[in-house]
Amino acid sequence: MSMIVRRWRLVAASAAVLLLLGGAVLVAGTAPAAGAVEALPDRVVTPPLGTLRITDPFPIGAAAVAVSGFGGNDPDSIAVVDAETGRYRAHRVGPSAPVGEVVLLSPDGTRLAHQGNNALGQSFVEVVDLGDRSVDRVGPGDTDSVWTRPLAWSPDGSQLVLADAVPQTPERSAYSKVVSLVDVASGSVRTLATADDATPLVTGYAVAFTADGRRLALQLGTELTIVDLATDERRTLTLPANRTLAGKGAWQPDGRTLTLAERDGDDWRLVSVDPATGSEAPGPPLPTVEEVLAVRLLGWQPDGAALVVAYQPRPKGMGSGWSLDQRIHYGHVGGVQLVSLLPGAGSPTVRVTMADGIRAVDVADRAVASGVIRPAGEPSRWPGPRVWLWLVVGVVASLLLAAVGWPRRTLRRRPDTEQHVTQLPAAVGRGQVPADFGYGR
Repeated sequence: MSMIVRRWRLVAASAAVLLLLGGAVLVAGTAPAAGAVEALPDRVVTPPLGTLRITDPFPIGAAAVAVSGFGGNDPDSIAVVDAETGRYRAHRVGPSAPVGEVVLLSPDGTRLAHQGNNALGQSFVEVVDLGDRSVDRVGPGDTDSVWTRPLAWSPDGSQLVLADAVPQTPERSAYSKVVSLVDVASGSVRTLATADDATPLVTGYAVAFTADGRRLALQLGTELTIVDLATDERRTLTLPANRTLAGKGAWQPDGRTLTLAERDGDDWRLVSVDPATGSEAPGPPLPTVEEVLAVRLLGWQPDGAALVVAYQPRPKGMGSGWSLDQRIHYGHVGGVQLVSLLPGAGSPTVRVTMADGIRAVDVADRAVASGVIRPAGEPSRWPGPRVWLWLVVGVVASLLLAAVGWPRRTLRRRPDTEQHVTQLPAAVGRGQVPADFGYGR
């Protein structure tokens, strides 16, 4: 067997072993995809470098939590955490796309919706399945839209509320906002509202569905409209400047009252109101969340507590004149925590601790409703599987390149040797070496 064949066999065997090791790295620590969201981890960390993506093999099936921000190190990516084992998966969504605002977990945690566009400049919403890893496109809500964002999922996950920016002039000097309800499966569109571009629409706060999906609350500017989706009957309330719809969990589970977030300086409290009149509803008060940029209501837990996101300021402090969308902007948020507000309690309770630098969070509705918090366990201190896989691929590629180079060098040496031998003078055969060879010097 020639030296070249032996080397090639050695390289092939080494490459096979390394690739098997790389596959083992990917498989290690994985478990069958979960199909249900049952609990929240008590801690969420920044995903390590090399974390698998949600479209990679070994999907998690459903996520309890999604986070983004990562201290500004990777503003294009978000991460999701499953409910059973605490596995993390990453996903690239585009620049500055905060989770819970324009990147939304479905109510059951099995899908993720975020804005997208293609090379032709067409805008739509991508829906990524965390189980089968498929990616579908939904929308836009208006065919003339130049960008589309998701605002909310319907409680059964069959529909998305989308916001579109639609040019009003050929030169695109003016736009209007169009809010639509879009069926995820069929693509059918129902327009809910239209407003001029100057009317504020705060993502993460603008839409809330009742638990049965029959009504939704939509806030544009200071106008809060309650829409009966079965009859299209509408009722509009005008809110004071310091009050806003509290978030996707604004409706009480029984649908009788609606929750607003009220700001007093840098302190926030939740206020329940009658959706028909806007007057405050009776009931024990919830604790005030003090010295924060904002709070956003995710939903209600079995003990009656409200689960909210508390946006913490950067060390430089807060601006009293900031609007709500400025307050929750990445540039101003130093971190977030998930806290519960129990009726009659004296202060908020931290339920899920977020690692430093995480600046936006969303929670699947099903995980909120379970009320279960589980220990998260120790985070991994090693790089994720993608790092090790690429290292393995790099080593295999180096071995293959080296193997390709060996026979070429051998083939180059052999003709040179034969040429020198054929040019030796006859005197060499008689023991006489030419002086210019340098032998014996």
